[in-house]
Amino acid sequence: MTMLMTAPGGLTAHDLIRRRDYITATDAAAIVGTSIFKTSYDVWLEKCTDMENIKPSAAMVWGSLLEDDIIHYTQFALREFLGDDQITTTRLGIRRAHANGVMSATLDARIVDRPEAIEAKTHASLRPNVDLTDWGDPWTDSVPAGYRDQCLAQLACAPELERVWLVLSVGRSVPTIYCVDRAKWPNRIALIETACCDFWDAHILTGVPPHDSGPGLETVKRVRELIDPGRIVALPDELLEEFRTATEDISRMEKRKKGLDARIRAALIGAERGTSAKGHCVVIKSVNRKGYSVSPTTYTQLGVELNAGTPDGL
Repeated sequence: MTMLMTAPGGLTAHDLIRRRDYITATDAAAIVGTSIFKTSYDVWLEKCTDMENIKPSAAMVWGSLLEDDIIHYTQFALREFLGDDQITTTRLGIRRAHANGVMSATLDARIVDRPEAIEAKTHASLRPNVDLTDWGDPWTDSVPAGYRDQCLAQLACAPELERVWLVLSVGRSVPTIYCVDRAKWPNRIALIETACCDFWDAHILTGVPPHDSGPGLETVKRVRELIDPGRIVALPDELLEEFRTATEDISRMEKRKKGLDARIRAALIGAERGTSAKGHCVVIKSVNRKGYSVSPTTYTQLGVELNAGTPDGL
């Protein structure tokens, strides 16, 4: 099963074991196809097979440690936004099981005496430059679909809640607060509930994996199964041929990229920057590679910006 990072007052070892017996809010987003982190097949593997634990990365550890501070900041920000100095957060009563017996959710925090919960997210907490294209204006529900569906699954498991405040903490910036409101998404909540129950009946109870998605490579690598030296598995020819084709395509594209790299560098001999008639630009940059797992060295890298207008920003 997946080993999650825990924060004070967060998931216990017992909670982690029980996650195998329910569809969690993060699982729900995968089942309806909006998660960017895992697929419905990954969910099936986590529920139906013996899995190696995930080794926490530095970013996972740091994000877990930040969670309490994010919740405390959210309390402050909501007091300002809602004009209520009495707003208080708590971790009491954060574990919920759906009446359908299939779904469950663990809220990051609740707001005392208000039908509201908090979901804290850290994004690239160790890096300053991140892509926030899918994140819209603060205090709206303009968030990536997978995060939205996770919050809606939490609302499904906690019918007394009216909204979830989704708090995004990006490296080196003040957290941004969004709001996923039950009243706006009743049909989506119903769809998530139905999809999770159908998935449980069709795949978890039967042990039959879903065929509408494949597993993530890192997930399937974690499956622990005894190896039978005498067993030979029949594989579809189409799968192996597609793998071979993909490998050959990657090799051809790598060769093509190297050739284009060489042509651009040749055109730039004696210069570091270049522009095109359409406003594309390129710059040769020196990059220092640190010596953690490889020997330290300095190498040059092409930075190509399409329709940039000027290479000054590179």
